[in-house]
Amino acid sequence: MVSFHDILFVVIVSQKLAWPVTGRGSCGGLFFYYKGELDMSEREKRDKPFLTYQQQIQKLKVDKKLVIDDEDRAVALLKKHSYFALVSGYKRPFKKKDGTYRDYTSLGDIYALYSFDNALRNVVLSKILIVEKHVKSLLSYSFCEEYGSLQQAYLDATKYNYVPANQEGINKLVSMLTKIAKDPKDYPYIQHQKDTYGNIPLWVMVKALPMGSISKMYSYLPPTIQTRISKEYAYVNEDELARMLDLLSRVRNVCAHNERLFDYKYQKGGIRDSYIHEILKIPKRGSVYKNGKSDLFAVLISLRYLLEPEEIEELVDQIRKLLDNLYDSTRRISAEQMRKEMGFPSNWESVKNCPLCK
Repeated sequence: MVSFHDILFVVIVSQKLAWPVTGRGSCGGLFFYYKGELDMSEREKRDKPFLTYQQQIQKLKVDKKLVIDDEDRAVALLKKHSYFALVSGYKRPFKKKDGTYRDYTSLGDIYALYSFDNALRNVVLSKILIVEKHVKSLLSYSFCEEYGSLQQAYLDATKYNYVPANQEGINKLVSMLTKIAKDPKDYPYIQHQKDTYGNIPLWVMVKALPMGSISKMYSYLPPTIQTRISKEYAYVNEDELARMLDLLSRVRNVCAHNERLFDYKYQKGGIRDSYIHEILKIPKRGSVYKNGKSDLFAVLISLRYLLEPEEIEELVDQIRKLLDNLYDSTRRISAEQMRKEMGFPSNWESVKNCPLCK
């Protein structure tokens, strides 16, 4: 007996014809076609079947021609990290243009890249958290300096740059802040402020906000307050800081959720052109710099402007050591290829001490 799930699919076609004689509406309609029961071969193409660990190993060895010398070790890796996270997530740099693996590529090579990316997330996140704390402090101070410490100020949409383009975002932000202020049971320090003083100053509230919300709050602030904050960072204006914070908040989420970082691409355009692009002689494609706009190198450039010199120097040195460890662990991926994957120019390490302005 065929279950409802196994039954054919329905094709829905929307057809728009000439205007009817009434002059209103369309003569379009919906047409349903019975295609018949989906056979198992078609379903298997769409839905990958469950495989045991041993079957996964055989698939990698026999079908994918991946070198696996120690099957027990391979099973342990799949148990701990999963096929999807480890193999599916990190196989691409080891494949040829025809989709097959390069000769002699092993599961160990893929695991080396996986381990590199895991360590990379940790060191990048540690520096983004420094920026996050700094911006939270500057934002709450500057806002309260302008409007005072009562929570009614940051819960008032008109205290932001309430132009039409910002209104929907500001309303959502204020709604989120109001919800926390009304019921802060998940935040003991906020609950204490509410119970003891009947007021939650912004410098307390920001502790509960993720960096994405802080980034949005900054972008919605009146220009005068944005300027006070951006002036704390030499050679960064209000618009540049807003773009950098948005980029860093997204990368922070990548790190926090264990997503792939080394080949990250910023989907909202890119950071503004900087003197670092110029001084490092980053090549251009037309009028656009090839590196440091929407890739991981753009993250390093942003952190160069927002961190103390010794902090960015430490980060660059940490990444250099991680790359050296990667090259020691696998011969299947070159330094040139990794720089291309990460968006790093050949002189990328110079970002740690290059000048920020002319």
